[in-house]
Amino acid sequence: MLKRGISLVSAARLVHSGPDGCSLVRTTIQSTNLSNEEKWKRREQFGKPTIQRIEKLSSKVYFSPEWPLDKRPNGDEGPVNPLMNYGTTPEKWEYYNKVVWPPNYIVPETGLPKPKEVFHCRQSIHYSPKRMWHSCQFAKRMNVDEAILQLRYKLTKGCLILAEVLEEAKDRAKNEFHIEYPSEMYIAEAFPIQSEIVKGARRAAREQWSTIRYRYIHLYVRLEEGQGPSYKGRAKHKDGWEKMDDYYTYLRSRQIKYSI
Repeated sequence: MLKRGISLVSAARLVHSGPDGCSLVRTTIQSTNLSNEEKWKRREQFGKPTIQRIEKLSSKVYFSPEWPLDKRPNGDEGPVNPLMNYGTTPEKWEYYNKVVWPPNYIVPETGLPKPKEVFHCRQSIHYSPKRMWHSCQFAKRMNVDEAILQLRYKLTKGCLILAEVLEEAKDRAKNEFHIEYPSEMYIAEAFPIQSEIVKGARRAAREQWSTIRYRYIHLYVRLEEGQGPSYKGRAKHKDGWEKMDDYYTYLRSRQIKYSI
């Protein structure tokens, strides 16, 4: 039973086995009428290293299909080489869509419900990864409808391609994952990774030849339900007042070396 006076709260009990074999119960109570700034302050805790060497992770609370390690993820034949397909690949990115979390799952670190996510990738785009990076940074942390509208106004190839990929991800959120309001999602991640380079040759005068590199990229997009933060980076930058408080703390913490 919850105490009277706490309105609109959601509680989740996560049971996992402790080091001594007994069951530990963690109860997380979270108020749903939090502001967007307070929610992102809680989510910034993920970037802090909290797990120590002596600590143990909680048990697995989600379902995910087994990854066949004896086969190549793209279905090619031949021996499996661990040095191939390292990093983010389209197969690994699509694998996140197959992970099933419990209904109304509450993240223990923040006490907030886990938002719905959609992972989408378009492969083998003939474009430079450095040019596409600028378009991705422009649309990052924006609402998906607002990002598509703004990218349509920028008449560059990278912005138009990214707008099409966002449209595809939004259609998948509605038709494949049955998200009720896909327009209320924002772009949590958008980044390109170079996939392959096709080399060609260009002939000039006096039998001079130069190498042409046709670069292809994979464009990865992750949409997340909710309202995005008001800043672009991984964490919010400190303003002048916060920097002043840090400087005052540094001044007051000074000590005279070798004093009595």
